[in-house]
Amino acid sequence: MTEDMNDIARKTKIETVSMKVITVVTLFFLPGTFISTLMSTDIFQTDGPGHPKPDPYAHLSPLQMYLAASLPLTFITILIWAALHWLEKHKEKLKAQAHKLQSLIMV
Repeated sequence: MTEDMNDIARKTKIETVSMKVITVVTLFFLPGTFISTLMSTDIFQTDGPGHPKPDPYAHLSPLQMYLAASLPLTFITILIWAALHWLEKHKEKLKAQAHKLQSLIMV
């Protein structure tokens, strides 16, 4: 029984690491995918009779516009994930310390 539970705990830990890797890879590619999808629509077309103002981004190439939008968004996304991940670990440490203090008080 104990060996089975240890085996399950070990497998769960391995799966958790795999899920974190998948999460980081997804967080890395998702903002760029969103920006490229947004840029492929007709939202950013400024030529035509309905757009009398000149395009303020006409001097930028599409790659420069893509990088200017996706790199900060990717950085912010990963930063938010890292902050939430740190917060969750910090909560676990505090919970373990409270449990340890409570067990010392009970003795």
